[in-house]
Amino acid sequence: MRKNYFIVSGLVMASAVILMGSSSGRTDDRTGAPSSDGNCGSCHSGGIQGTSINIGVTEKGMMTPVTSYKAGKTYTIVVGVLGASTVKGFQSTVLDATNKKTGTTANATSASRIISANSRDIVVQNSPSAVGAWSYEWTAPANPTSDVTIYAAGIAANGTGAATGDQAATAKKVLTLDASSNTNQIATVKLSAFPNPCMDNLSLNKAVDQLTVTGINGAAYPVEISGLNINTRNLPQGFYYLKWSKSNENGIIKFQKL
Repeated sequence: MRKNYFIVSGLVMASAVILMGSSSGRTDDRTGAPSSDGNCGSCHSGGIQGTSINIGVTEKGMMTPVTSYKAGKTYTIVVGVLGASTVKGFQSTVLDATNKKTGTTANATSASRIISANSRDIVVQNSPSAVGAWSYEWTAPANPTSDVTIYAAGIAANGTGAATGDQAATAKKVLTLDASSNTNQIATVKLSAFPNPCMDNLSLNKAVDQLTVTGINGAAYPVEISGLNINTRNLPQGFYYLKWSKSNENGIIKFQKL
């Protein structure tokens, strides 16, 4: 009987250590993004805390929220986990249209840290938070080619250390690419494409050396080019990026096919 008691006690203590380890943030991808290992709700359930997640984005040093981003600019991302609980945690990551890491993630608040998992930069809490608010900085790549999505998963827990009685939630926020901000674009070129939106044809105001057309998912679409005219007849309806270069100058124009 004594031997069995120690075995059971050992199992209980081991379980407690595992649960406490999760409270300081998992080291796998639980952001809820595509191809992730799930989210907080993959392990926790049964709670009625009314959990929800807010994602706010501002350009670094500014106060006005933004819904688009510019090449090379740094943004402050704030993740807030709301719910009737004083024990909250989260994970967050920024991905491009192909669901891959993009830009640079840095300067997470002291209550959180940045880990590498699933070939992604992921921000996660260091310990449970009563406030449920964290922030980090994301710097856009110098030559972006698509919109990006901020993913966040969070949990409001009951603080018992068990996986039951907790409620999780997920959220995502899309930042559209402000294509005119490409850092390598030279203002003297002043390339424009019209009409935009277009139907069967897109025209350029100046000749370029090379150009490619990609969808917002990053996939390339072949098009016929004749002089300054681009045949867009076979493109499905939607938004596209026209990436061009001329000598040592280049840029991106976003257009819509009707």
